[in-house]
Amino acid sequence: MADNRVTGSYLLVVLGLALTLSVCIADTWHYPKPNPDGTVGEPEHWGGNCDTGRRQSPIDLNMKAAVKGAYPLFVFDNYDQPMRNASLVNNGHTIQVSTGEVSASVYGGGLSNKYILEQFHFHWSSEHTIADQRYALEVHLVHRNSKYATLTDAAAEKAGVAVLAVLFHVDEQPNEAIKTILDGTASVKDKVNDYVRLTGSFSLESLLPKSRTEYFRYEGSLTTPICAESVVWTIFPQSLPVSLAQLEEFKTIRDGEHEELVLNYRPVQPLNARALVWVAETEQRVDGGSSFLHPNLLSMTAALLLSIVICYLRT
Repeated sequence: MADNRVTGSYLLVVLGLALTLSVCIADTWHYPKPNPDGTVGEPEHWGGNCDTGRRQSPIDLNMKAAVKGAYPLFVFDNYDQPMRNASLVNNGHTIQVSTGEVSASVYGGGLSNKYILEQFHFHWSSEHTIADQRYALEVHLVHRNSKYATLTDAAAEKAGVAVLAVLFHVDEQPNEAIKTILDGTASVKDKVNDYVRLTGSFSLESLLPKSRTEYFRYEGSLTTPICAESVVWTIFPQSLPVSLAQLEEFKTIRDGEHEELVLNYRPVQPLNARALVWVAETEQRVDGGSSFLHPNLLSMTAALLLSIVICYLRT
C-alpha cells in the first residue's frame, strides 16, 4: 500500500513538472532573428499544429489561386465609437490593445454569426502577402464567435475566431491612430506584460480601409502558438498609410529576452487544398436571404420608380 502511495505521488510530481514545462515552452516561444539581408526563415520548434497543421496562416494572397465570391455587406457595431480606457500591453511578441469601454462586434460578410472584438495587435512587417509582396505593417482585429464565452473557448472550435486583417504601406504622413497607440508604448516598450492606459482617443473605424466590400476570405489558423486552426480570415487589400518613423518605432519594442523585436511576422504557409475566396461585390439580401440584388441594379430600380412617380404627378 505504501509503495502504491509513493508511486502515485511520483506520478503526480512528474505530471506537474510536465505541465509546468509545457507552459514554460508556450510562454518562451520567439520569432527568429532576421538575417543580415533582412529576410527571415521559418520559426524554430514551435511544434504541434504549427508544424503539422495543413490549414495554417498566414498565406500568400494570389488572384490566380482565388475563386470569386459574393457575400452580404459587413455590419460593424460600435466601430465608430471613440475608444475610452483602452489598455495596451507589450506581451513580448507584439503590441496588443484591449477595447476598454467599447463593446464592438461585426457580422455579415459571410460570417456565420456575430463576432465580438476581444483585442487587436500588430505585426511588422505584414504576415499576409499579396502576390508575394509584403507590406510594412499588419493589424489583426481578433473577434470571438458570440456563442463562446471566452477567446480561449472560441479558439478551440471551428470558426470560433474571426480576424479582420488590415495592411499598411509606408507614407510620408504619419497615421493619427497609430500615433495614439505608439504614444502609449513609450512606457512599456522594454517592460513585458506591463499594462498602460491609452490617453488619446481614436475609433476602431480608423483602423479599417474605406473600401470594405473587397477582401480575401479563407479558413486558417492563429499565426502564433498554438496555431489553432479555428480562424475565419478576412484580409482587406486596400492598405492604410503609416510613416517610416512610426514603422521604425515599432521595431524598438523589446521582447521577452530584452532584445529589439525587429520583426514579428510568421512566414507564409502553404495553401494546400483550401479555398481562397476573392470578394469584389456584395449581395443585398431580400426575402430572408433567398435572393439578392446587386447595388447597381438597386440604383437603376430606384431611378425607374422615381421616373414613374414624376410622370404620374405630371398627368
